[in-house]
Amino acid sequence: MIFLGDIACPEEKIQSFVDCVNRINVFDNEIVIFNLEANILEPQEIERTLTLFNSPQIVQAFSKARKVIVSLANNHMYDYPALIQRTKHYLEQNNIGVFGICENDGLILPYEYEDRGRHYAFFGHCWRLYTRTNSNQENNTCVVDKPYDEFIEVVKNYILLKPLTKVYCFMHWNYDLEKWIMPMHRNISRDLIDLGVAGVVGCHSHCPQGAEFYKGKPIAYGLGNFYLPSNCYFNGKLVFPSFSKETYALKVNDDENRILWFNTDKNDEIVSFVQEESMRGPKISELSLFKTMSTEQYISFFKKHRSKKFLVPVYVEYSGVKYQIQERWAIFRVRVLRFILSILKR
Repeated sequence: MIFLGDIACPEEKIQSFVDCVNRINVFDNEIVIFNLEANILEPQEIERTLTLFNSPQIVQAFSKARKVIVSLANNHMYDYPALIQRTKHYLEQNNIGVFGICENDGLILPYEYEDRGRHYAFFGHCWRLYTRTNSNQENNTCVVDKPYDEFIEVVKNYILLKPLTKVYCFMHWNYDLEKWIMPMHRNISRDLIDLGVAGVVGCHSHCPQGAEFYKGKPIAYGLGNFYLPSNCYFNGKLVFPSFSKETYALKVNDDENRILWFNTDKNDEIVSFVQEESMRGPKISELSLFKTMSTEQYISFFKKHRSKKFLVPVYVEYSGVKYQIQERWAIFRVRVLRFILSILKR
């Protein structure tokens, strides 16, 4: 089983992406899970500015995989809210599993999959900071963005009901281009594993973040962009820095969890496999200096080394009054910054 990060591929890049991925043999006969970072947009449909979207041919990637499963729990689903259900149905018609959106009166349900006698369940979640600043104003379809304590309670109850199922949580969190995991999200990951989750995987920062074992279970805090090309989106103005040109995958099996490193959108390449290492290997360890730190030590480390500091709170708790105040402030901050930018562009 291989977990990958964010994928968004426009029409002009799709054939190269599909051909490239299908040549990378590490995906052969594997279960591949990734974050589909955008809805599927037909070539003839009008693109909105400041949005991400995927070509319909994205379903042709990973053709040699045993199964492909995708999370839709991300804020860019709300770039085209009317297409969420269509995207889901299109994926399912192409035998791709889907999780991370709320259906059936807003219930949070995982994607369940049986493979070789083992039962798996995949839950997706998007930090509501982002769905509140890129909201769905077109319909009632929603990605899973419940308050963290509510989401954790749902996962807990599922595990109690189905203790023999291996549960994985795929989380969309942290700030763009932040190299270190938010202390709150580290705490959430550990609390989920304390409840019986088999592994936690994160994305959204668009750059690789560290990983660690906790009680023998893998946590990959940020996989980065598996493929999200620069100079294609936001009218060609979305460009990622050099440290976003690396990405890793978490490979989970019964014997050992491994890290697979790739270059992505680098030197005109699409995606290329670089190397494989253990979760204690030197490359991932450079990003995982927190592995031996206590919660208090990591909070101090994060405050000193984080990238996003301008009026950005340091989240530690993920529920309660303090967290609610911090979240509301962060949402207000984003809206004010966007308003200022809109004035400057006039």
